[in-house]
Amino acid sequence: MKYAIFGDIHANLEALTAVLSEAERLEVDKYICTGDIVGYNADPRECVKIIRDLQPEVIVRGNHDDYAGTDISLPGFNPQAANVVFWTRNQLSAEDRQWLRELPLNRTTGSSTTIVHATLDTPGRWGYVFDKFSATASFNYQFTPVCFFGHTHTPVVFDKFGSTKNGDFKEAIFEPGHKYMINAGSVGQPRDGDNRAAFVTYEPEKKKVSLHRVEYDIAIAQEKIRKSNLPERCAERLARGH
Repeated sequence: MKYAIFGDIHANLEALTAVLSEAERLEVDKYICTGDIVGYNADPRECVKIIRDLQPEVIVRGNHDDYAGTDISLPGFNPQAANVVFWTRNQLSAEDRQWLRELPLNRTTGSSTTIVHATLDTPGRWGYVFDKFSATASFNYQFTPVCFFGHTHTPVVFDKFGSTKNGDFKEAIFEPGHKYMINAGSVGQPRDGDNRAAFVTYEPEKKKVSLHRVEYDIAIAQEKIRKSNLPERCAERLARGH
């Protein structure tokens, strides 16, 4: 069995289609999504449709899915960021918004894998796991050997009992008795200095995770952002990968 695990798509249709094409080339059997299908980029409706049609084995709700799926107010939001949320809400159907807000915050699949967007200790507060210290709280709520998460847009492998592998890792082999938190990176808005879309494949029988980077047409994604009058920063950071 080979899974493609990906998240932080953020309405980037060009990046999503490139990732799914590469996953198909790699002969992936099933898909898992760590959330944030929408936000920042210009194709929320199209990306939601693709993910719904794909029917991943697990999908969890990200903070931008939550913002877009509900009518919650956005106190403390930067005005430009809030405008992206309001714009995204208007692009989605009532059915799509309901689907987004009803996604679970976390989910365990089988006996070995947990999926969450942010943290396991307080998944709906949208905290970040940036380092091994911030991973510790989630490890305390992790009852499977492996947890895949998102939210930081940066690929990383945290090993509770070993070393950390940052975004330049090619693969990680799991050791017996260890516990891992793994971020697959971002499909639609990478933030680790590499502007290629990122995802991982997971082979449970081999106890192996591999990181993949995929080039896509950034210029088209940027053009769509500008035509939609979304913040210029959303377009600029796609090229920077940060």
